[in-house]
Amino acid sequence: MFILLLFLLLFSQIQQAAETGTEDTATEKKAAVKISPSDATEAGKAEHAFKQSNLCEGMAEGDYLGTDVCADCHQDKVETMHASPHGQSADKRTPFGQKGCESCHGPGALHFDNEGNCIVSMTGRYGESVEQRNDTCLNCHNSGDRMHWLSSTHEAEDLACVSCHSIHETNDVIERTSQAEVCFECHKEIRSQTFRASTHPIRENKVICSDCHNAHGSAGPSSLKQFSINENCYSCHAEKRGPFLWEHIPASEDCTLCHNVHGSNHQALLNKPGPQLCQQCHATQASGGGRTHISNMLDFDTSNAGRMRFTIGMTCANCHSKVHGSNHPSGAMLQR
Repeated sequence: MFILLLFLLLFSQIQQAAETGTEDTATEKKAAVKISPSDATEAGKAEHAFKQSNLCEGMAEGDYLGTDVCADCHQDKVETMHASPHGQSADKRTPFGQKGCESCHGPGALHFDNEGNCIVSMTGRYGESVEQRNDTCLNCHNSGDRMHWLSSTHEAEDLACVSCHSIHETNDVIERTSQAEVCFECHKEIRSQTFRASTHPIRENKVICSDCHNAHGSAGPSSLKQFSINENCYSCHAEKRGPFLWEHIPASEDCTLCHNVHGSNHQALLNKPGPQLCQQCHATQASGGGRTHISNMLDFDTSNAGRMRFTIGMTCANCHSKVHGSNHPSGAMLQR
């Protein structure tokens, strides 16, 4: 019995010490982050990048000061907000229809009293995590085109909303004339493809990235707006949709089997020159056996004057012009 009582006493003391240690640790985690006003750390690279809801102890319970107080120091930002959808105070769904600047940046009392610290910075200036900053936007923008954000490529790469969107700028990424340049900041290989001989009119801003892709994620491949590559292409190229009496299987399966959609050095955005592209599948179409046109294209044999028409363009589509499919009763060879 004595041994049992001694064991219970020791266990009680150990448990009490563990609880005290946990409380001390929790107190440490809640300590306010001290940031010097002269600290010039680049946005997003602050040392204290943690996923807590507040930067400073008691910030969430602080007082809201109102937009007029914010405008005393940030007049330029308040003016640009009034010209944007976020700054419509008559609409209760907008930030300015609720708490103004503080709807997104949090209560401003501690910010006002601490030399500009203790506020939610959407650029991560004071150590806010990407998740915390994005949650501020997703509190409102969590449906429609943004419903797939949590499974998107950009979210997986830890990209912040403000990496693309400039809330306090008049020309956001949604502006057609400037959108591509924002995307090209990361997708430089796509930029290089738009300078090739054959491209969609991307540099002319007649086709922009969001015409085909949803940067916030989608149920389709490569963040495409439709469920498949072909459905995305058919949005503009409806005449290629079919159904056709005579189908060309690769064309109905995947447009990118033949085309490089961002740009190519071959005509019509083709991945390879005409005959080489076709012979990836039709390699059995060898010369001989009456197929002298194949010999003409492969071996440049011009001895047959009746086949000289293949010298011009040197491509299968000179005859098989309906490569996407044919509805002609005699179009089995996609020639009409």
